[in-house]
Amino acid sequence: MNKRKYIFNYLALRLYRSALIALLVTFLIVLTYSITSAEVPKPKPQTWQINGILVALDDNSPKVQINALEQLAKYDLEDLKAASANSEKIVRKSLNLLQDQTQDSNLRGSAAIALGNLGDAAKPYIPDILNVLQDQRQDSNLRGSAAIALGNLGDAAKPYIPDILNVLQDQRQDSNLRGSAAIALGNLGDAAKPYISDILNLLKDTKQNPSVRGSAAIALG
Repeated sequence: MNKRKYIFNYLALRLYRSALIALLVTFLIVLTYSITSAEVPKPKPQTWQINGILVALDDNSPKVQINALEQLAKYDLEDLKAASANSEKIVRKSLNLLQDQTQDSNLRGSAAIALGNLGDAAKPYIPDILNVLQDQRQDSNLRGSAAIALGNLGDAAKPYIPDILNVLQDQRQDSNLRGSAAIALGNLGDAAKPYISDILNLLKDTKQNPSVRGSAAIALG
């Protein structure tokens, strides 16, 4: 009897330690993300910078175009409008790059992220971004960028939360794509509150890919 009691206590202690470690890892992930994602004021662009981005978006080099899109993502839409009358042209060029399947997938992903950061100006094109997310013929990293873009569009993307959740829950999908879907839901804030239990279930499911569970922890944070 004492031997059985010893074995029981030993197993209980092991389980407790495993649960404690998992909880600690989750806490550290959330804490790290919270610190690194603190709001930093965006710079205000000058007219010459906006004009330079426009020229770079027409360049023949995907690397130059990606750099232009990454620079674009640093600015607020209202500041872009204040600095130049060409803000709508930038939105259209970004959309064209996203939709052009002859383009490099990294370039198209950068275009998706840029659109996601353009707020109201990109709202009419949410269905286009969603189409990329749902198209399983597309590169998984590109689809992940589309998910992140939707997550950055706030309440405008609320009707499409079930679509993002479907990608997250689909175990046939690439784990990085599913992780991006989790992050996107987390970025949607209050709009995603009804789906917290779904994200939590993924976090608690030890059969899930560890990177997906880590992204679920970040989303909840």
